Order: sequence, then C-alpha cells, then structure tokens
Amino acid sequence: MPQTVLGLDIGRSTIKAVLLTKKGLTGNRILAAETLDINVCGGIEPALKKLAENKSFSKIPCCVCLPPGDVMFRQVNLPFHDDNKIRKTLTFELEPLIPFPIDEVATDYLTIPDDGLFVAALAKKSIQEWIEKVEVNLGSVSIIDVSSGALAAQVLTDKISRSGGVILDIGAVSTAAVFYENASIVQVRSLAFGGDQITAALAQDLSVEKDEAEKLKIKGEYPGKSVKVNETCHRFCLELKNTIEYLKLNGLIRNNLAHITITGGGSLFIPLQRKLEESFAMRPEVLDLIRLKQLEMEKNIEHKYSSQIMNTACAAAMRTLLLGHKSFNFRQGEFAAKNAGFNIKEQFKWAAAVAGIIFFLAAVNQFLDYRLKTQRLADIKKQITFLFKKNFPEAAVMIDPVQQLQTKLAENKKTFGFFEGIRNVPVIDLLKEISGLVSTSHDIVINDFSYENSAVTIKAQAKNIDDVSAVKNDLLQSKYFKDVAIGSTSLAKDGGKVDFDLRIELK
Repeated sequence: MPQTVLGLDIGRSTIKAVLLTKKGLTGNRILAAETLDINVCGGIEPALKKLAENKSFSKIPCCVCLPPGDVMFRQVNLPFHDDNKIRKTLTFELEPLIPFPIDEVATDYLTIPDDGLFVAALAKKSIQEWIEKVEVNLGSVSIIDVSSGALAAQVLTDKISRSGGVILDIGAVSTAAVFYENASIVQVRSLAFGGDQITAALAQDLSVEKDEAEKLKIKGEYPGKSVKVNETCHRFCLELKNTIEYLKLNGLIRNNLAHITITGGGSLFIPLQRKLEESFAMRPEVLDLIRLKQLEMEKNIEHKYSSQIMNTACAAAMRTLLLGHKSFNFRQGEFAAKNAGFNIKEQFKWAAAVAGIIFFLAAVNQFLDYRLKTQRLADIKKQITFLFKKNFPEAAVMIDPVQQLQTKLAENKKTFGFFEGIRNVPVIDLLKEISGLVSTSHDIVINDFSYENSAVTIKAQAKNIDDVSAVKNDLLQSKYFKDVAIGSTSLAKDGGKVDFDLRIELK
C-alpha cells in the first residue's frame, strides 16, 4: 500500500485535489491541497495539466471521484451472497433496468440491509477516458469511485449502527444526497440545487450583480432574512422532503431521518442551515473530516484549506489508503490497475480464498447428498420463474426464459429507443405539465412513471384506444416534449379497458 496518495474530486465546474500521507501507525497528514476552476483553465485536461505543474501531485497513486450524476444507481435483490455468483448474475439482473447495452457498462455493488444490493453502473468508455486523462498528467489511478460513496464511507464509520440519515454535498450547481440506514448506503440522488442558486437569489434581494453577491455570501455579509433566499432554501427543503417520501413509498428507504450531515460550499450558508433545521426539526451537522478523523495539516496550507469544500477530495485520498467503510470501485475487472506490484496483504487474501474454496468443495463432497442438490435445483427454478414472471408477466408460457427475455428486451429497445443526455427538468414540473395537458374527459389511470436520461416512460390504462391517441396529441403540445410515441397496447384483464405504454422524448 502506498504511503502517500492523491485524492481527486472531479466535479462539473472544479477539480479539488488533496495529498495525504501516513504518519506513524494510525495518523495521517495533509501535505498539499489545490482547487482549480475547470472553465478558467479551459477544460478538464488543461486543468489536470495545470495541477501536474505542482510537482507534489506528480506520479502519485490516486483515487478519482466522479460526480454521482455520471453514474446510474439501482437496488436489486439476489437469492445468494457469494461475490462471484453476484457478479456473474448482476448484469442479467440490471439489463432491463438501465438504458444502455449491458456490455457497455461496468458495475460495482454494496450490500444493504435485508440481503439487498445497491448497485452503481458507469459507462466503460467513461472509465477508460478518465484513466487516460489522469494518468497522462498525474500518477496511476488505483481507484475510480463516486464522490458521494467515498464521502459516505468516512462519515458512516462514526454513525450509530441502527440509525438512518442523509449526507448532503451541496455543490455549485447540484446537491448529491446520500441516504443511509444501518450504516449502509441505500440510495443516492442528485438534486438540482446548489450555491449558484443561492447567489442568484441573494443578488435579487440585495439588488447587486451576481459577482458581488457571491463575495458577500462568502464573507457572510448578508441580511438575516431575505425573501428570495428564503424561498430558494424552502424549495430545496421541499424537494428533499418529496424525495424522501418517494423513496419510502417505493421501499427504497424505510426509516425516518435521524441525522442530516451537510458539506460542500453551500453548507456554510447559515440561512440554509436554519431552513433545514426548521423543515426537519433537527440541526444539520456540518461535516469537517479534519476534526472528525483528527488529521494533521502542513502549516503553509492552513490559510487556504476549507474543510467543507475539500471534504470529498480528502475522503478520496483516505479511500486510497483503505480507510473507512467500503465504497464503489470501477478500477477492477478489465480495468484493473496493471503492475501493481507485490502486496503481501492481497496475496494473503488470495491464499485464504483458495484455501476456503478447497475446504468448501471438500465439505460439499462429504456432506451434500443427492436430495439436497435436488432441492437446491428446485429453489433455483423457482427463482428463475419468479424473475421471469416479474419482468415478462404477459408471457403465456415459460420455455426458454433467457431467450424470451432477450427477445422482449430487443422489442422494447426497437419500440422505444434510447437517447443520451440529462435534462434539468424537475420531475414535479413534468407531472404538473402532463396533468395540465391531458383533458379530464379522458379516463386515464397512470400505473408507472419513469424519468431518466432525457426520456419519460409511462404505463397507463385508458377507457378505449381513442383516448390513447387523444392523450398522445395532448402531450405533443408541451413545451418540454419533443416527441411522444405509443408503445405496446393490450386489453386489460377485465377486458373493458386498454393498457398502453407511452415514451416521451424531452427537448
């Protein structure tokens, strides 16, 4: 394990870097820290080159943390716990859940309560590009993580095991919300709220330019109560509440919040802290990894180091030193780091794994009989039948489940298509738009609503096929929608109504 490591927090507008080294047996010390504006530097690669001009950051093993908006997150359940089996089965389970060909994404997972898995998926092309961009300018990339995961890995080591809460990383243009229960990450969401919105509201309240408002915000020279600022913070708290209720209704989280931890530049804004406390009846905890982890720091960087802004980069460096809870890592499998050198700890783990496999096979050969194997086969068939019916309920008979599901998926892809790009249109605005456009004279019941990657899919029930066409024509009048396509249609089970699918492409 390297003694000095580099943590890189790569956001939408900035790159933050923290150089961390081990001190003694348990101590750690921050040697250097830097923040670069991507737009000022002219792009990602020029920013990395500028960072490399500081020789302290050159040729150092690093952990790259990407924004959660670049990553897809899903919760799944599998009937076994073996890591090898999980990784072999995970792609099949994810295939109908993500809008990309499964062979074009890499995945990693964390275990969550009640035998569930919290899975992250990232495009392989993106992984390769980040490895090349970083390694050509800095040192070898040992880990590629999600910023919210690396941050939570440090926070959850100090949380009560049965408690639940949220970690809010409030950036310039968006906020990453990490929900956890029983010291395990159970969901990650990206909310369209950041420091830029606070600055814009403050500029309106004070009748000044945004640059001046930003300076006053940083200095804390603003009135205690401001109308636009209060409205902006209130909308964010309302969106967070709605997100929590949605996750509860879908069974993605089960408990009420017991903790709110905030970090990022926006966490220093006092009116936002007060509004969070007012909305959730609990005082948010402002995260400071320096204090929490008792890290030391070089004297020459203390004046420019802000914990709230650098927390994620610091967590990334600690992630490289394998400190804290487990988080995601896309630098494995076909992207595993080459020439990592001999690591006695890893070799011991490998030897222990081989010994465990040999012992397990011997135990199976000794104790398992034909009846047990038959029972196991029956259980597997039941699981296959359950998954098949869950994903293809309209099938009359199951003959070859893999082939049938692949055919069904191909038909869906052909019908609906997939589009890239992420729109910053809140779900609540889309629901309001659909509700306003569809005439109340149509007897329409929406059963399923999905919004991801510039596309909305709706499963609904109508009184007749004419209402389906009318709904399509109504939605085409939207300012948000570029195209509305009718997918599959079928008679409902009672025979009196029509089940149908709609795919809506956003402008």
